[in-house]
Amino acid sequence: MRKAIEMRKDLKTPYYLFDEDELTGRVRNIQEALSECNSELCFAIKANPFLIPLMDHVISKYEVCSPGELEICRKYGVAGKKIVFSGVVKSLENMVAALNYPVGVITIESARHWQLLQEGIKITGRRAKVLLRLTSGAQFGMEEEDIRKILREMEKTPEITLTGIHFFAGTQRKGKKYEKELPLLAELMESLSREFELEDQVLEYGPGLSVPYFTGDDFDAPLQSIRELASYIKNQNYPFRTVIEMGRYIAACCGYYVTKIVDMKKAQTRNYCLVDGGIHHVNYYGQNMAMRTPVIHHITDNKMHDGKEEEYMICGALCTFADILVRGLTLRDPQIGDRLVFQNIGAYSVTEGSYLFLSRDLPAVYAYGKEKGLSVLREREETWEINSGLRSKT
Repeated sequence: MRKAIEMRKDLKTPYYLFDEDELTGRVRNIQEALSECNSELCFAIKANPFLIPLMDHVISKYEVCSPGELEICRKYGVAGKKIVFSGVVKSLENMVAALNYPVGVITIESARHWQLLQEGIKITGRRAKVLLRLTSGAQFGMEEEDIRKILREMEKTPEITLTGIHFFAGTQRKGKKYEKELPLLAELMESLSREFELEDQVLEYGPGLSVPYFTGDDFDAPLQSIRELASYIKNQNYPFRTVIEMGRYIAACCGYYVTKIVDMKKAQTRNYCLVDGGIHHVNYYGQNMAMRTPVIHHITDNKMHDGKEEEYMICGALCTFADILVRGLTLRDPQIGDRLVFQNIGAYSVTEGSYLFLSRDLPAVYAYGKEKGLSVLREREETWEINSGLRSKT
C-alpha cells in the first residue's frame, strides 16, 4: 500500500484510502478463527460504513445503529436478512422503516422500544425477530427483570419471535475479560431458556477486543485475541449459538490517512510541521491528547534525504490549540510538500471527526485493491454552505 500511495502524487491531500485486499483478508482470517467455535461474525458499520461495498461479499451480518445507517444499507443494496437493527434511540418511524425494509433482526434496548415495536407491527402487518439487549451498566440495554417482563408479554405476541440476547461489553479492552462475562451470560441464557421454553437461541456478543495503534503496541500477533476467544467459546460447549460483533477489530488495519506538510517553523525550542489535515479527520482511541504516537510513514521527494533526525510536533489546519495530531514525531529532514501517512485508521476516523469545524473541505475517500485498482468512494466536498445556511436548494 505504501507503494500505491507513493505513486499517486495526483491525489489531493488530505484523503483516506482503504485497502480492500487487507480488509477482506482480515475478515476471512477472523471468520476462520471463529469457525473453530461455530460462531458467526457481525460487522458494526458505525466503525466505517464506507467499507460495506468492499466487504459485502465476505460478511454475513451488519449491526446498524441509526436510521441514516439503515439508509446507507438501502443505497448499497444490503440484503435485509444481514441487518441487525440496533441503536439506543428508536422512534416509531424508525421501527416502521426497519420492519418495511425488512431487516433480519431488531434489537430491543428498553421497554419503550418494545412498545414501539408492537405499534410498528400493527401499522405494517409485518412479523419481527428480536434480540433483547442486556445492559453492561451503561445507558445501553436493560436489566434482567425488564427482559423477563418483555418475554412474558412476548408469549402473547406471536408476531414477534425472540432470537436471543445482545450484550456489548465495551471497546479497546485488553485481557480476557470475556472469561468473567461469558459465564454470567451463559447462565442467563440457560435460565431464560428453561423459564420460557426457548430453543435455538443466539448470544450476540461484542467483546471489544483491542487493536494496536501506537508505537510500543504489539503488532506481531494481530489475530491472537480472536483465536483465544474462539478457543474459549469452543471449550464451553454452549447450548446456544454465538455471534461475535466487532467494528474496530475488523476495520482498523485497512485504513490510511494521507496529509501533506504545508508549513514548517520553530517556536522557542520546538519544531513544528503543519499539515493540511488535522484532528477533525484523525481520531485514535486512547491517544491521550496526542501523547501517544501512531504508526506514520513519511513520504518525501527529497532524493538526498540526508538531514539529521529531529523531533517535530505535527499540527493541523484548524485555528485551535487542540489541533495537535502528534506531540513528538521523529523525522529525517522533512520538507514542505512531503506526505505523512497515518496507518491503522480504517475504523471511526472517517465519520467520527468534527468535520464541519472551520468549514474545511471533507476529504476524499478512496479504496484500493490489486485487481480493481483505485476507486472513488467519496469526492472531496466543501462544507461552507452547510455552515452558513446558504446551501443551494436546487
